[in-house]
Amino acid sequence: MWRRWLAFELTRLRKAANLEQKDVAKALRCTTAKVSYIENAERSIMLRDLEEVLLPLYSVPAEKWPKYVQAARDSRKRGWWESYDSDALPDWFSLFVGLEQGASQLRVYEAQLIPGLLQTREYAHAVSQRGPVEREQEQIERHVEVRVGRQEALCRKAKPLRLWVVLDEAALRRVVGSPQVMRDQLRHLAELMRKPKVTVQMIPFEQGAHPGMVGRFQILDFPWPGDPGVAYVEHLGGAVYLEGPGEIAAHVIAFEHLCALALSPDDSVKMVESIAKEYS
Repeated sequence: MWRRWLAFELTRLRKAANLEQKDVAKALRCTTAKVSYIENAERSIMLRDLEEVLLPLYSVPAEKWPKYVQAARDSRKRGWWESYDSDALPDWFSLFVGLEQGASQLRVYEAQLIPGLLQTREYAHAVSQRGPVEREQEQIERHVEVRVGRQEALCRKAKPLRLWVVLDEAALRRVVGSPQVMRDQLRHLAELMRKPKVTVQMIPFEQGAHPGMVGRFQILDFPWPGDPGVAYVEHLGGAVYLEGPGEIAAHVIAFEHLCALALSPDDSVKMVESIAKEYS
């Protein structure tokens, strides 16, 4: 979270000072690529570089320095997810988990699966077993642990994550694991849908074609003013993180259209509960 905030702030300060990344690289005696990594939150800033170079270079008032220094310290703390190896949590997804844990709101469109934050352990286990990557049993267990650990963001005491999901009916109809696993998953989903910070809307088959048919996506929003957020699109080999204004706007518009086509939250709960009974 703090790495994201600090990266956003350092970019803002550089632009306010009318400096290019190459100017910052010259002051830091590093490559422009390193400056880009810092501003994209892919690498933490060294405290010495921040205090001796960047804050003076950007003419930041001395009374504001402690806020940036503390953010730099906090950004270097390892998150719980970083203790997992790449078999359980690839680098490209570790970045997403870090962003997800620091986000204030997550908007999700999914067509085929119940999203990870809403999955039961048994459903997550079945998904991992049949995923695009072949995993040993131990790797599957670690993969499920990560997925369950991510769900803590929904019930954390300090500002729980606001989750808004649009699901295609196919995600409820596709039998993952077994009919019993699906029954328990849909009952669990219906319970979560009644939580104040969780909104789930269903798109029934009869709605026909819709903007989500090109594939699933997620939009992450962050708690500080001015941050445009991130659009996240996953594929078999990794993921794409989209941060351009036009790219984010396209996904926001698509999500709004999907919400308009979907059932209301109350009718969506009824649909989930009805299909859960079919699995009984």
